[in-house]
Amino acid sequence: MTIANQLTNSNPKTVRIFVIRHGQTDHNVKKILQGHRDIDINENGEQQAKKVGERFKTVPLDGFITSDLIRCRKTADEILVYQPELNPKVKVTEDLRERNMGPVEGMYIQDAIAKYSENFRNLGEKEEQLVERVGRQWDDIIDESIEKGYQNYGFCTHGGVITTFTNYLHRSGYTLSTNLTADKLKVPFNTSVTVIDIDKESRAGHIQLFGDTAHLGAQLEVKDQNVR
Repeated sequence: MTIANQLTNSNPKTVRIFVIRHGQTDHNVKKILQGHRDIDINENGEQQAKKVGERFKTVPLDGFITSDLIRCRKTADEILVYQPELNPKVKVTEDLRERNMGPVEGMYIQDAIAKYSENFRNLGEKEEQLVERVGRQWDDIIDESIEKGYQNYGFCTHGGVITTFTNYLHRSGYTLSTNLTADKLKVPFNTSVTVIDIDKESRAGHIQLFGDTAHLGAQLEVKDQNVR
């Protein structure tokens, strides 16, 4: 059985972090840049969230953290339906928000490109600022897991965060499973699951799975990588 089908980590020397993207929003469909805008998931996003929730119903999560934006909180809620003991311990934080896109938030992608060129991504928050804030939470999860013996941890965030931070982890030494290459670490589909294992003693990381959408019935990919 592959890790895509059997998600639970049973190795006490490892913490497995499940990085989950939020469900679809109307802004995703219309290709409008969201950034820090608090956009809700749409009807399709709700169905996606229910499906990823069902995927995790047999995974005993020890902890859970989510972006405070509603598209992540609603997605997380569908996972937490099956994890009632976690609800008092769920951490909601601005640190896992999407990258702040500055003046292009709320613009159609084609309009942002026409006005600012491909540099539109860099008009707001810098990439290193995003990595720094997400990294704070990542390190805290590892510390907490070592201290409390956690083995499985949920992490709900945004497409741009997943892409930027996973690439940063890989550049910093996290290894890739044999079926992954660096060029596949791009914006993943809504409610996709990325699985990263960290050795508690050495803190070395291994990216087991990236952007998996088996719960949606097929492996789906984002066609427009500018969507945020």
